[in-house]
Amino acid sequence: YIIDGTGKKTEGFIKYQNRYSMQKNIVFYTDKNNKKTKQKLKSEDLTEYKVADKLYHCIHYSGGLLKKPIRGNLVVKEGCIMEYVWYERDENYSTMRKQSGETQEEFLNRLYPPTTLFLKDGDSEVKTIAGMALKFSKKASEWLSDNSDISGKIVAKEKGYKALNILQIIDEYNESCEK
Repeated sequence: YIIDGTGKKTEGFIKYQNRYSMQKNIVFYTDKNNKKTKQKLKSEDLTEYKVADKLYHCIHYSGGLLKKPIRGNLVVKEGCIMEYVWYERDENYSTMRKQSGETQEEFLNRLYPPTTLFLKDGDSEVKTIAGMALKFSKKASEWLSDNSDISGKIVAKEKGYKALNILQIIDEYNESCEK
């Protein structure tokens, strides 16, 4: 299905493309057997789309570009802090080949390196792990300041509340928040 900018949901079929292309261009059919129903859509015209078991939210993130166009980002975990993945395309992708002993998933991660993103309810800016690494306790405690317990543990640099534990901290935040 797709959900357009007005909130209208349309059931249909999306042609699956590579990880990178799926974030920008969507080929949608209302009838998979009728090519006349084909629509070429841009991610900025949608708010959400789902192909098979993959859910994409259209948010302001496209690999850290300054212009910040709206792109489809794959939902990894839902909660008060949503976890997404953005796939970049390696600069040498056209010449890359799968190596002996490499799994398909390992090859795809080399071809389209993933970046984990977080978007908290009410925020307009996404956060990345790399973006919070320097001065983690200051940045993370401010970001999660609406949960004084977690924020305090981050400021105090308690065991398990440092940059390497960001995923567990976000899971704890999501468990305690009300969506």
